Amino acid sequence: MAESSGIRARSPVVGLPRGRLTQVQVLAQSVSAVAPSAVMVTLPVLVMAQVGRGVIAVFVVATLLVAAVGYCIREFATRMAAVSGLYSYTVKGLGPTTGFAAGWSLLVGYGAAAMASLVGAGSYLAALLGRTGVPQGTPTVVALSAAAGVVALLLMLRGVQLSARIMLAIEVFAILAASAVLVVAFAAGGGAAGGGAPSAPSGPGAAGFAVLLAITAFVGFESAGTVAREARHPFVTVTRAIRWTPVVVGVLYLFAAVLQLPESARLGTDSLRVVLTLPDRLGGGSSVLAALMEAGIAASWFACVLGSVTALSRTLFAMGREGVFPGLGRTHRRFGTPAAALLTTMPLIVAVPVLCLLVSGSSRATLVGLLAVSAHGYIVAYVLVCVATPVFLRRIGESTRGATVVGTVTAACLVGLIVWVAVTSWGRAEGTSTAVYLAIMAAGALVHLVRIRPRPAIAQRIGVYDETTEADLLGPSPPWAVRR
Repeated sequence: MAESSGIRARSPVVGLPRGRLTQVQVLAQSVSAVAPSAVMVTLPVLVMAQVGRGVIAVFVVATLLVAAVGYCIREFATRMAAVSGLYSYTVKGLGPTTGFAAGWSLLVGYGAAAMASLVGAGSYLAALLGRTGVPQGTPTVVALSAAAGVVALLLMLRGVQLSARIMLAIEVFAILAASAVLVVAFAAGGGAAGGGAPSAPSGPGAAGFAVLLAITAFVGFESAGTVAREARHPFVTVTRAIRWTPVVVGVLYLFAAVLQLPESARLGTDSLRVVLTLPDRLGGGSSVLAALMEAGIAASWFACVLGSVTALSRTLFAMGREGVFPGLGRTHRRFGTPAAALLTTMPLIVAVPVLCLLVSGSSRATLVGLLAVSAHGYIVAYVLVCVATPVFLRRIGESTRGATVVGTVTAACLVGLIVWVAVTSWGRAEGTSTAVYLAIMAAGALVHLVRIRPRPAIAQRIGVYDETTEADLLGPSPPWAVRR
């Protein structure tokens, strides 16, 4: 990892526009990648299947862990404007080799999350269209998922500002719709769950896997760091988004978990339609509210596709500028988007879930499997950035006891979690997701051996970020300058 010896004539990430995104649009990137409204009606049910009434405790633990990770990430976000987020941050703390491992793990996280989101969008759209007589089944979900991927690609090629506005509008609508339906269902049921929570499977692996699933409810919150170059006042706007996103969505998840109807949560999970049954006493209003929520959740999953692939494409763009994948460092001449990375990755993002759906025939199995693989990618990257935080701060002479304690303890907790799940769940579907993740990471190790290790110049460039240029110093105050 080479440090700059002087002021550059131009930024290493030139091509991406500077200073276009407002605080609200930066927040939209984090929120859309998390897809809170989709999670509110999906993951609490999946967690209940593992731990029953322990779902509340599981989400509290997950919220605290993710907030601690956010604390570590903010130590970097206040000091550098990266286009690859945790990838560049980890490089600055642990060096190019470990940093590349974090970056590759993030690619797995963002990619699998985008794939799962396509399945979610297709499943809920199929459920919605089923109300009009459209045939249900895997072929319909496959067609709708593929169509959602094409639309997402066109929007992302057009520009991050447009997609950010769309993502924010979608999430506001979806959160309101999901919250309204949950409250109405809870109130109509007499304010009680009724029937008790579903029984949880025995075995120590269930609780660990439940926490792993709950953490997937937050992953992507750090993706605001990938649009720092494109944000106004990035050292402020990105930091705020990373600080508040996990706290706010954590409250939403606890709210949703409390209001879920446990006995109805066991219904319809194979098709992934609305996971709670509205009481018959609501009459026609039941169908209207359910349709409204199906539309909102489908839109939320679609927004998650946009948010996840936006972060994925900028991480690959950074790798392109570093020389790891040279062809992926090109941007669109008119829109300033990482077009090469988008056009390369989206066919794969669409093809993998489509193939999984055709092979398994189950939307639920495909969604849960992809989310589990994604969780592995995110958690490993989170572990590495937590370890990198105290090392980085010590290197620049700004070490604090709080950062050292939080980084060390959080990393240890996350490592313990992923080892626990891997050991207790091996041979089950959860163990399969671990095997898939390890296989992809092995491919990343091969890339490092072939592309980076023999070329010291590439290793020195790893960890690029938006550096100060001569024009920044000699010209007027740029739109991305820090203003508190």
